Amino acid sequence: MRGTPAHKLPRNSPTSPSNCHCRTFQIMPLCARVRLSRCEGLLAGLAAAISVAGAAVAQPAALGIAPNPALLRWDPAIGYGELPNGLRYAVQRNSIPKGGISIRLGISAGSFEETDDERGAAHMVEHLAFDDTRAFPDHQLDLIFAPLHVTFGHDRNASSDLKQTVYQLDLPSTDASEMEVASKWLRDVAEGLTFDDAAVGRERLVMEAERTARSSDVLRALRARMDVFVDGDLRSSARFPLGTPQSLAALTPARLKGFYDRWYRPDNAVVVVVGDLPLDVLEQKVKATFGDWTPRGPAGVRAERQPLSARRGAEALVLTDKRLPGIAGICRMAAPDADATTDQRLKVLLLRGLWEAILQQRINIMKSRHDAPFVEATISDETRPDSLKTCVGIIPTEGQEVRAVGMIEAEIRRFAAEGPTEEETDAGLEYVRGSVRSAISGGAHASNDRADEILSRVLDRLARLAPREGLRAFDVLMEDTNPASVRAAFARDWSGWGPLAPVNSPQALSPSAIVAAMTSEAYRSTGVK
Repeated sequence: MRGTPAHKLPRNSPTSPSNCHCRTFQIMPLCARVRLSRCEGLLAGLAAAISVAGAAVAQPAALGIAPNPALLRWDPAIGYGELPNGLRYAVQRNSIPKGGISIRLGISAGSFEETDDERGAAHMVEHLAFDDTRAFPDHQLDLIFAPLHVTFGHDRNASSDLKQTVYQLDLPSTDASEMEVASKWLRDVAEGLTFDDAAVGRERLVMEAERTARSSDVLRALRARMDVFVDGDLRSSARFPLGTPQSLAALTPARLKGFYDRWYRPDNAVVVVVGDLPLDVLEQKVKATFGDWTPRGPAGVRAERQPLSARRGAEALVLTDKRLPGIAGICRMAAPDADATTDQRLKVLLLRGLWEAILQQRINIMKSRHDAPFVEATISDETRPDSLKTCVGIIPTEGQEVRAVGMIEAEIRRFAAEGPTEEETDAGLEYVRGSVRSAISGGAHASNDRADEILSRVLDRLARLAPREGLRAFDVLMEDTNPASVRAAFARDWSGWGPLAPVNSPQALSPSAIVAAMTSEAYRSTGVK
């Protein structure tokens, strides 16, 4: 382990623990805001890949995985298994809250798998699960759950993205009658949606309203502009979960059922149950609810992951929208992470989090200057099925879009050419290690948080390390980290297309001015020295 740094990252940094949040279902290390699951440990949630080949409650090694035992030891409190129909599951006993239980159903398919005439189908199916099912027709679900003190959004929710769709249910009690209602609904989600014309019509209007609401969000608007930038070159950019007005209008009940039947299958599903019951009882509930679930028709064929071609350099896309403040981004689109062993994958994620933390700190220093041309700039990344998108999202001061992009891109180029200093590397390592240490001493966690975390891991074919194993694994994996290895990790991640700069400006702005700023040497002298 490297020596103690001369300074540490400030607490008000966007990468500080006080500001961390969870980007659901992404397994990333640190990134712009320390995307640890519910601010949990960096390594506490990453471990051996799951290779399911057995039945009964078991650990990943018993299911065919052989991690490096000197490095990765899974959490023995979690039981993993697979039913004869192919459904994978994980169960854990947890008494916070006392008597409560949290259940998750994950489908490993999202909008990336939609055909061109199905755009929006994955999200629409998610909506219909709350509107019209075999046991709960005509929007009756709210009436059934209300007496159980289970409310939409807080205790009962769902989400979908490019890669998966997840259903969440938290019950205050393990009472048999409440569990029966929960089991009946989740089984309906799995194979009991009815695709009634009226229900489809209702949810189509809801999704259009959702689109309108999202268009007024600054950060979502920036992402939408980035997707427009690469639309036609990447499948993921054309698979926004809400689809398009045209595709939603074309989503008939029959077309939606076709998507549903292909992807909602036990061999494409994961169930996680965390609650105040013994492990064997939780496992039995999974078997009783989903053991006889059978697929309908042929399985879906995964969309091809086209390789990213290296044919795009510095480009800018400027849109003028007076409804939104000025926003900008500097982005790179690289090939997604290659298949690797668990140890290698974990180290890649750690190094990515490390360089992002160091570069973010440099940007924070620039932001603190009285003449800074931006009020916020935050690094983030997103792993998609066909790409790794890494961006610096920028909120410039009024009329300073060009200067803000120029200064930040100059600092990025400086970082690429020189890499971090020894001091920066030591500070970053100590900060990330501190995040892992904090997770160990953070105490117990509620069942809903634990269920979310476990599900995100299992959907990504990972298991969870025992709480104290993360710190040991971090020390082993990062022992030889130095400025050169951090610089090499940056070069790997900040590669491919770009820099691409999506910009929204309330006033007319030339794309060529943005490109000139990104390639100019004039801003190098204004960076961090």
